[in-house]
Amino acid sequence: MPDSAVEKFEFADFTLVPSERLLLYRGDAVRLTAKAFDLLVALVRRQGRLATKDQLMGEVWPGIFVDEVNLSVNISALRKVLARSGDQLIQTVPKAGYRFIAPATVRSVLERESIGDQQDRVMPAGSSDNGDAYRAYLEGRYHWNRRSEQGLTRAIESFQRAVSLDPGLAPAYSGLADCYATLGYLSHLPPSQAFPAARGYAAMALERDAGLAEPHASLAYVKLYFDWDWAGAEEEFLRAVAHDPNWAAAHEWYSIYLLVVGRSAEALHEITTARQRDPMSLPINTDLGFHYYYTGQYEEALKQLKFVLAMNDGFAPAHLWLGRAYQELGQYGAALAAFRRVEELVPDWPVAIAARGCVEGIARHRAEAEATLLELERLATRKFVTPYGIALVQASLGRSEAALALLDKAFAERSHWLVWLRLDPRWNMLRSDARFAGLVRRMRFPG
Repeated sequence: MPDSAVEKFEFADFTLVPSERLLLYRGDAVRLTAKAFDLLVALVRRQGRLATKDQLMGEVWPGIFVDEVNLSVNISALRKVLARSGDQLIQTVPKAGYRFIAPATVRSVLERESIGDQQDRVMPAGSSDNGDAYRAYLEGRYHWNRRSEQGLTRAIESFQRAVSLDPGLAPAYSGLADCYATLGYLSHLPPSQAFPAARGYAAMALERDAGLAEPHASLAYVKLYFDWDWAGAEEEFLRAVAHDPNWAAAHEWYSIYLLVVGRSAEALHEITTARQRDPMSLPINTDLGFHYYYTGQYEEALKQLKFVLAMNDGFAPAHLWLGRAYQELGQYGAALAAFRRVEELVPDWPVAIAARGCVEGIARHRAEAEATLLELERLATRKFVTPYGIALVQASLGRSEAALALLDKAFAERSHWLVWLRLDPRWNMLRSDARFAGLVRRMRFPG
């Protein structure tokens, strides 16, 4: 007879065998209603990831309209059963859905009917048998999602603690890759430090779990923003999506790539898909505003970014893009107010300071713009300051030669901001200059 595989999940003294419709607690069968059992399977299979209410209702009650209260009742029943573990295993994500947060191991039990023996094989699951390691990993993802320099520093500490407790925990290496990629993207570190470090950690993750989606997306991010390898970046993004179509960040980052290469309709589809996967994500909702900004839909960008800030007024990236949208609408006072709010939340962030200086120059607040240049110069003596930002302030003051020289320096440093040369509306003042057009050609954009 051919071998058949039986999927089995183990977590918090429970064993879940979906094909047998069996839940065990310390070896004893646990009673669940049919729908509660199906709901548990749907949650556990997404362990650590958001399961939206629509996704759960579509899987547990396929093709049938039921009131949302049925979902709430069954979640409550599950929590009562799982409470015997002593831990809260199901997290409610307000207005969005639920997340199964317990570390779980997935095993495939190979059954040979002719001889009746079994062989257990641990399958990649993105979790760990070590509860402390998995908790450290989840803590790292929480801090990474804050997208602040302090949050990223804490995330790195959490992920490093996770791999020290479980050196085989591939998602934690992927988390480190994402932290360094984000430090590079936000210009907290020079590109030459941040992106190669991200590449190295992504490779470590793939060595431990070649089927994990996250490191493929991390590699794609590096290929996009540091290597400027357009074909290679898309290949890795597609691999990430293929490995885990439900992982929202893969769709989010792929949308950014598609925007850069000029495929805005596809980009909108991907960022919308990302939001469907994780409706309340601050970064994803901010990147939808980012999409509207780079496609010239500034009023729509304002609406979207204000929506993000209504959820969390302390999310600095949303204020940054809000300010840039106001700038393109000629509302310079509102733009400056948005950038100052960013600086309150993230002191001494050169990206926000340069954005403010650019508006000051365009608004003909020349003395203020000159002071901002000095501020950036002083800041550069103690931390990385991207020349792309300084170039924007110089260009706003009408100093084309200085701006172009700084852009050449940014090119030599492989500044990731250069991927936006074709789309960043702040460069409209230089687009007629042949030297600027030459720089765009050097980026070898596709199409």
